[in-house]
Amino acid sequence: MRWIVLMTMLFATLIAFAQQPVKIDHSLKRIQGVVQRENGEPIPNIDVEVYGGRSLVAATKTDSKGKFKADSLEPGEYEVWFLYKPRPVFHDAEYNVTVDAKGPKDAWVVVLKPL
Repeated sequence: MRWIVLMTMLFATLIAFAQQPVKIDHSLKRIQGVVQRENGEPIPNIDVEVYGGRSLVAATKTDSKGKFKADSLEPGEYEVWFLYKPRPVFHDAEYNVTVDAKGPKDAWVVVLKPL
């Protein structure tokens, strides 16, 4: 009889825990930096596109000081493209980056060369 009571309590406990919501405890990360010319002058309005595999996961533009930031990236492997879309003035740049669970490293400095 005692064995049946213990098994019933264990089963009820397992069901109670199985119905609890699961919280995944990891923070989302960012990629940030500045885009500039070879002389150090910032370049505004550069498109920054972040791809995870074949999917675009983040897109932004550099601000008036050449700064960019792509937030809410989960840890993983990404390709980051820097493009000037209205008309080609600079060579496009592509970087492969790993975002890890420790968070962002120092800001990137991306130098685009004119065509």
